[in-house]
Amino acid sequence: MSLAEERRAARERALGLLYEAETKGVSGAEVLEALPVPAEPLTAQLVLAVDAHRAEIDALIERFAEGWTLGRMAALDRAALRMGTAELLARPEVPTGVVLAEAVELASRFGTDGSGRFVNGLLAAIAREVRGGEPTAREAEEAAEPEASLEPLVDALIIDLDGVIRHWDQSCYPAAEERLGLPPGAFVEVALDPDRLRRATDGRITFEDWCREIGEELAARHGCDPEAAATAWAETTWTIDLDVMDVVDAVREVVPVVLLSNASTRLIHDLDRSDILSSFDAVVGSADIRAAKPSPKAYLAAADAAGVAPERCLFVDDTMENVVGARAVGMQAERFTGLDDLRSLLRAQGLLR
Repeated sequence: MSLAEERRAARERALGLLYEAETKGVSGAEVLEALPVPAEPLTAQLVLAVDAHRAEIDALIERFAEGWTLGRMAALDRAALRMGTAELLARPEVPTGVVLAEAVELASRFGTDGSGRFVNGLLAAIAREVRGGEPTAREAEEAAEPEASLEPLVDALIIDLDGVIRHWDQSCYPAAEERLGLPPGAFVEVALDPDRLRRATDGRITFEDWCREIGEELAARHGCDPEAAATAWAETTWTIDLDVMDVVDAVREVVPVVLLSNASTRLIHDLDRSDILSSFDAVVGSADIRAAKPSPKAYLAAADAAGVAPERCLFVDDTMENVVGARAVGMQAERFTGLDDLRSLLRAQGLLR
């Protein structure tokens, strides 16, 4: 094994130990001490350098991470960034380009599809800060903002509405129940009855029929005014997450964005009312196509609306069942767990500059 290969193996071992330390919630030194055979000198040096400079390292990473915290990063990416930053600080004799190349190669090999680009962009910025001076021509090319220079990994984003972009006003339900003289939970129980909801979202009944059924059922059970109950459901309000919509606008500068929603026949009206209808390249409503997620027909209709093969689409939804359905037709699909995670996902896919 050549010297370069030995050093690469030592860095790989250090990355694994740093990942282990974080998983166990202990220091790198404790992991090293627990090894049955002492680690190679370079491995130990890198692990201990992260321990010694941890506060400075984390502060640098967060400063250059542009809005997201260390806690939101993938654990492997975080370990690679810490190791690379530690080497930039503690091993000044190693050329900057070597440090970057080794960390990026490991992140690419063991992380996600976007890990290499992500680690490269951040480490390049940190290198300029801690080592000063301008990078070499090759380093400058590698360290350029990765999202600006690399092609996106998918050709379209397909995104869910409810739970991601739109959030229903939960206070409407108890208020309607109090106004109509209904017991707590009765309004939602009837309106969101699974069979009734399926028929409303797969187009077997219109939005107006849905509201009428809700009113009639509540009247039959509790003696309330059926028209008043139907109107209360029709007038339920919601909010739009404008931060998510800013992300949608940014992604549309790179690839088409299609909204795919399990929604009633009033979807287009609702989007227009919220002034976001024009924010999508296409809108696919389940009631309009007579198929609701996780039916394969729903995902294929969205891909067709984007003009992109399913395997070149990224799908985002807050319901895991729908994510699994998208994967079954070949889409790349991830569950929505929050704005920061969404930004991280889209950056990794080359969709967010």
